[in-house]
Amino acid sequence: MGKTQMMLVTAVETLDEEKVVRLVKMGLQRGVDPLDIIEDVRHGMERVGNLYEQEKYYIADLIMASLIFQRVLTIIPIAQSKKGLKPQVVIGTVEGDIHDIGKNLTAGLLRARGVGVVDLGVDVSPQEFFNALQETGAKILGLSGLLTSSYEVMRKTVSALTDAGLRSEVQIMIGGLVNEDVQQHVGADHWIIDCAKGVELCQQILGMGVNTYTESAVNVI
Repeated sequence: MGKTQMMLVTAVETLDEEKVVRLVKMGLQRGVDPLDIIEDVRHGMERVGNLYEQEKYYIADLIMASLIFQRVLTIIPIAQSKKGLKPQVVIGTVEGDIHDIGKNLTAGLLRARGVGVVDLGVDVSPQEFFNALQETGAKILGLSGLLTSSYEVMRKTVSALTDAGLRSEVQIMIGGLVNEDVQQHVGADHWIIDCAKGVELCQQILGMGVNTYTESAVNVI
């Protein structure tokens, strides 16, 4: 990793938003591949996640890191242009839950990798997920939730798709405070606990070239 790349990673890790923006713009002016810049920012996000796990950072720091990442995506031309792609993934935090850090990171990384994403936001009802899938024809549904009460909403969402005859047409991924038992309970196809692996999985499902992340990823929280 070069000196400038290391500076960007460190700036993200230390939550220095203005320095991150300055380095990103500098990289773009020098002709650095936008996806490489996003990857460096992601490495910084991983470090933030590690510091949180070590109890050296707090939830407010994770939120700040997420906001920095989202700001970077507004600067990167490729991330902006990808928003016009045909929707392939519908994602949202389920009804009754407003946690969105992991969801936002996943949506941003997917867009940066050329995947069309419809982000429904937070507190999304089963009917809203169903409507979005019908309207877009997306093949992947991402349900996020950090509360145990979210599991029942996830299950109801899956049931709604089954009742409508759409279940076999959609791959359902759940993320957040989940595990294999939760996956089986709600009837989902996959469960993920980090953003990067979720992006890889989406690329595999969609038959795209997979950009493998070699380091531990930021937890979907």
